[in-house]
Amino acid sequence: MFYGWWIVAAGFALQLLNGVLLFNSFGIYFVLLREEFKWSKTVISGAFSMARAESGVLGPLQGWLIDRFGPRLIVTIGLLLFGVGFMLLSQVNSIITFYLVFLLMSIGSSLGGFMAVSTSVANWFARKRATAMGFAMTGMGVGGLLVPVLAWFLDAYGWRAVAFYSGVIIIVIGLPVAQLM
Repeated sequence: MFYGWWIVAAGFALQLLNGVLLFNSFGIYFVLLREEFKWSKTVISGAFSMARAESGVLGPLQGWLIDRFGPRLIVTIGLLLFGVGFMLLSQVNSIITFYLVFLLMSIGSSLGGFMAVSTSVANWFARKRATAMGFAMTGMGVGGLLVPVLAWFLDAYGWRAVAFYSGVIIIVIGLPVAQLM
């Protein structure tokens, strides 16, 4: 089997982790953080807005890093930051620490996500590039389908425990997958 398809599978898995644990589930954490800390909607949503701005600012630097050091190293570093960020999220007690931890998670998610995956897939495919890219990026959407499962865990075990174990899952599953890049 052509090795590029392993890259596609790895990209799918990385996008799935990003999708289910951060992008598609932020709304659930939003409600739980608001209930526990009584923070305003503006304050909490500001962290997610900051994360999207971070992606725009980080993009050119990330592209250079991927070109210079390769996607495997950048994805590995990103997943470590992403996983540790989730573990630290479980310990948050103030808005300042929430913003700092969310920034760490966002940087990790960016480094271990879309740009590195799309670059890797594009580099491995001359023919069937669009099909391969489509399969890899489908992971984000499939991650959205798993959000009800995450919501159940959040309800059953609490957001702090789920955040911590989400970080463990990112590191335990994501790091071996990153080695395929």
